[in-house]
Amino acid sequence: MEGRDPAGPQRDPASVQADIERAQARLAFAIDELVDRTSPRSVARRGLGRLRDTGENLVEEARALVTGSPVLRRDSRLVEPDEGAILVKGEDEVVADYELRRPPSPALLIGVGVGVAVAVGVAIVLRRRRRR
Repeated sequence: MEGRDPAGPQRDPASVQADIERAQARLAFAIDELVDRTSPRSVARRGLGRLRDTGENLVEEARALVTGSPVLRRDSRLVEPDEGAILVKGEDEVVADYELRRPPSPALLIGVGVGVAVAVGVAIVLRRRRRR
């Protein structure tokens, strides 16, 4: 119906009605999408997912640092499905990017170990002082 010349030939009422119904269906779908994206539950779920991803990345980086693993996941993201594809809820496609990194130097590993030992020692001393 867009770009139609009003002075042009008249259309039959059935095709006009079909155009109106298609436009209504598109608008209803768009409104449903907006409601779903802005609902507090969806916003909280997305925030929790980002928080979980950040935590997983921190744990993975710590593991790579401790073990000296040369492979580190840089990024994971959801891939939008192709137009017309049907996905069952929860079957999003995730793509992860990895990078090779140099193993940490022994001095860095020793520094991390000393830092952890100092932090544990301070925690033990503070805990003992609280009990007194």
